[in-house]
Amino acid sequence: MRLRVICVLFVAAVQLLVASHLPAQETAGVLLAKLAKLSPEARQKALVDGARAEKEVTFYTSLQPPQVEPFARVFQKRYPFVKVNGVRISGSKAVVRIQSEMNAGKSLVDVINVSGEEAAALKKVGALDPYLSPQREFYPPSAKDKDGYLTAMSFLTMVLGYNANLVKRADVPKSYDDLLQPKWKGQMFLDNEAYDWFAVLLKHFGREKGLHYMSALAKQDLAMMRGRTAQAQLLVAGERAIGIVQSGNTMLDYKAKGAPVDMSILDPYLALSNSIMLAKHALHPYAAALLIDWSLSEEGQSVVTSFGRVVLRKGVKQRFPELMEKELFVTDSEFLGPILEESAREFRQIFLGGR
Repeated sequence: MRLRVICVLFVAAVQLLVASHLPAQETAGVLLAKLAKLSPEARQKALVDGARAEKEVTFYTSLQPPQVEPFARVFQKRYPFVKVNGVRISGSKAVVRIQSEMNAGKSLVDVINVSGEEAAALKKVGALDPYLSPQREFYPPSAKDKDGYLTAMSFLTMVLGYNANLVKRADVPKSYDDLLQPKWKGQMFLDNEAYDWFAVLLKHFGREKGLHYMSALAKQDLAMMRGRTAQAQLLVAGERAIGIVQSGNTMLDYKAKGAPVDMSILDPYLALSNSIMLAKHALHPYAAALLIDWSLSEEGQSVVTSFGRVVLRKGVKQRFPELMEKELFVTDSEFLGPILEESAREFRQIFLGGR
């Protein structure tokens, strides 16, 4: 019995020693970086051959539920041998899920598409790998980071949305100060995770004045709820008159369909960078690269802007060009990263009683 135990321990020790000398498994970014030395044609062939063997790609995205399937369908028409497993997820839930999977040693996601706020958090915990897609050359510096972790698949412009039956045109707020008027008390929605909006306004007003403004706004009996889409639906139904931070494309889309809603652009004009990224431990790296490249291509961007989103790829016609008529204050991971935790804490303290 003793000899058997010694043999088992010896085998285990040998296995541990061998494992310690094995090369570490390459991450998705390291693997794909090797293809950069190939010609464009050879690189594309390597991606296609690899993706054909992988057969699928898992895509966590903040696209709206009705948009995920059409987006994947156009990609799959070009690459019919790759099945897209689209998972709609956004906000802090995306970060929690991806980090939980990573901590459990599960590599479930290949491509991630979330806002700059969540992208900053995911980069911080080590869930991402850089990927220098050749499509990045068609984007301005404001749409990408220098290290290749993030490229803006789209921008969500933030406007003030309102019910046109409840708000007279002459009364439409033209500045954030207008929201402090007594007549709007109990008439407004605010997203309960609007941390990026909070950070931008503090930068715009200056910290002291900005915090004073937020405290005054919190006394306006706001309806705090998660999800701009849900708020937009309630605006259409006339539940409240104003949505303070609404997606410009959603308001214009509802308006085009005859709903009694409209929008007003306040300064600063906030645009949320919605990035596409490579998961560090993607199980399907070749298919992931194909999906990222296609999403950033002219065809992919044409699909994205058909949903009403603003895109910055050169040569792509915007569905709602009026959303580009004023200068954008873009929030990306570089802006949000250093201040995100403090902004979230202060926002919750002012608007949610610290919850």
